[in-house]
Amino acid sequence: MRLWCLRTVDAEPRGNPVAAIAVLSISWLAAWVIIDRWQRQPNPEFSLDGIPLLAWYALAILSLAGLLSWRSTPRPAVGATLVLALGLTPVPLLLASVGSYYLETDWFWCVSAAVAVYGLIFLARGLRALTGRSQRLAALAGVIFIALFIYASDAVNAIPDVWNPRDANSFVSAGELAERETALFEQADRIDAALESVQRGHAANSEAFFLGFAGVGDEKVFAQEIGLASRVVGQRFGVGDRHLALINDERDLDRAPLASVSGLRYALQGLAARMDLDKDVLFLSISSHGSEAPAIAVSNSQFPLQILSGEDLAAALHDSGIQWRVIIISACYAGGFIDAVRDPKTIIITAAAADRSSFGCSSDSELTYFGEAFYRDALPAARSLRDAFETAKQAIAARERSEHATPSDPQAYFGSDIEAKLIAMDAAKR
Repeated sequence: MRLWCLRTVDAEPRGNPVAAIAVLSISWLAAWVIIDRWQRQPNPEFSLDGIPLLAWYALAILSLAGLLSWRSTPRPAVGATLVLALGLTPVPLLLASVGSYYLETDWFWCVSAAVAVYGLIFLARGLRALTGRSQRLAALAGVIFIALFIYASDAVNAIPDVWNPRDANSFVSAGELAERETALFEQADRIDAALESVQRGHAANSEAFFLGFAGVGDEKVFAQEIGLASRVVGQRFGVGDRHLALINDERDLDRAPLASVSGLRYALQGLAARMDLDKDVLFLSISSHGSEAPAIAVSNSQFPLQILSGEDLAAALHDSGIQWRVIIISACYAGGFIDAVRDPKTIIITAAAADRSSFGCSSDSELTYFGEAFYRDALPAARSLRDAFETAKQAIAARERSEHATPSDPQAYFGSDIEAKLIAMDAAKR
């Protein structure tokens, strides 16, 4: 208790550490199960698939205990340093699970720095109590080890999820499904309200419009990526107020119209009514999970939503009458959408080939690998979309090689007519 409060501990602990190891291990395991269940609301279902990954975390705690013992002089017993390592466990646990869920990027890194300082003081004072001497270097080695472990776990997505969301429609009545259908029908009014501020100016030149689509609501990474895409595309191509986003995000169901196939159709038609279809360019950004069908996953709380297929996307674009399109799909297997929409007036950029997975779409990620490389790093300073794609593709490939991951192999098709139009639009702004 004194160590948790970062108070000085002068006396060496007495007794057999086995009981303390058992109590702390059971406590933190129970805490993780509870936190994981909380994150998978509503109506989570227990799954055995994530249990083997708990061994990765047990190995890390044992390795940390061994490192602390090895780097300390004189060396304390590994059992004693294991108790110390287990005592520190809840701090990075809460940061990685709860903090990453609520905190924005800037605040998350500030809190991470505070946690690192806390861990350094905790380990230094604990090791001093065990050895009677200052062990600052050993404590620093322990904090560095924890940071590297968290980075490695995130990179390989080694998250021991033991709860998964159930099929939302397997336990609800027909009446409840009807209520949700009504709620979905009312989304048209919300899209209309969002479109009120979308107006084309009187400029003779071509204008850019933006539509975002975040497909899966139980992982914040997709909503965050569409938010970044809206800002970056808006600044790079002068979108201004001509933007709309359909967002599935279980943290907030009211801040934007929900993403659905019917909502996408309706939003495209609403934007088309405000565009000069002979001149203006639509930027459509989609971020979600994907499958080899090809299909984009669409889910949010317990709403009965259908997937977005290649045929759905092509039909929605065709029916809207929008001719000039830039489509950017951040999802696994997204390359399978290229053939459905390719034409000389279309650019389509995808995060992965038709037979490959992309990476970084886990609950604790701020952006996907593609979102970081394309929207955050490449596009703001790129001379063209083609240059931004090539730069992002190289960055993603280098990252995947360093992590020994199967390459996602991002794909793109650049229609000749729209490439020339975007060059002309850039020249007109200068």
